[in-house]
Amino acid sequence: MKTITIANHKGGVAKTTTALNLAVLLANQGSRVLACDLDPQGNLSLALGADLQELEESRLTSHRLMLSDRDDYSTYVQKTRPRLDVLPSCLDHDAESMLLSQRVAGELLLKQKLAAAKRDYQFCVIDTPPSLQTPTLNALAMSDLVIIPIETSMFALHGISQLLRTIGQVRRIHAPQQIIMALSTLHNARQKLDRDVREQVMAKFGSDFVFNTSIPRLVAVGEATAQLQAVVESQPDSAATFAFHKLAAEVINVLIEEGLMDEQEVSRSNQK
Repeated sequence: MKTITIANHKGGVAKTTTALNLAVLLANQGSRVLACDLDPQGNLSLALGADLQELEESRLTSHRLMLSDRDDYSTYVQKTRPRLDVLPSCLDHDAESMLLSQRVAGELLLKQKLAAAKRDYQFCVIDTPPSLQTPTLNALAMSDLVIIPIETSMFALHGISQLLRTIGQVRRIHAPQQIIMALSTLHNARQKLDRDVREQVMAKFGSDFVFNTSIPRLVAVGEATAQLQAVVESQPDSAATFAFHKLAAEVINVLIEEGLMDEQEVSRSNQK
């Protein structure tokens, strides 16, 4: 199972949109995918059909899984689409507080709980909260690929150095082969500010570590969200859907080029 984490401690950068569409596309292409929602806002869970009020009562959430003494992760997982399941999240202040108090290997809780999922899924796509606290650290500690969405704004790169330091620390200790890539989101190539920000991203990360694909700022994405769908589902012919198809292909190519997947593995997934 290859784990892809979408992370940025800045909100409003299209983390959930990216996680949702990437998970749906990988599943549509034939892979078994686990979408893992670590953001207590639960937007990814909601988009994939979870009932947040019911989750508040059942507490069968990603945060509660990390705190549980039980080893069976499947109790917490909901089936949402063909080949696509979700480990959901919702507001749970008690669980958040308990996670923050974990002192011994607190960043490895999710990796330990999802160890058995490796035999059931080809991909795990994780949506993280806008923070660098325990849930995000858990996602980073088990990731093969970290995607950092960076939107077009004056403050796009504000705090990125802190984020990269945190990712680097986790990478050195827990995931030395981890790949870190930047993704331009909410992007309009016709606007000078957008082009300038992308150039700054390229300078910061290096061109080899920025996806060629940019995710456009389009009404179609917002309309899909309002319908609790991925844009690749609701508007398959839109420019945003085309961009996400390109991103999914790039993700696979990056994993292959870095030796984390081989082409036979991809072929086997697509035949299932």
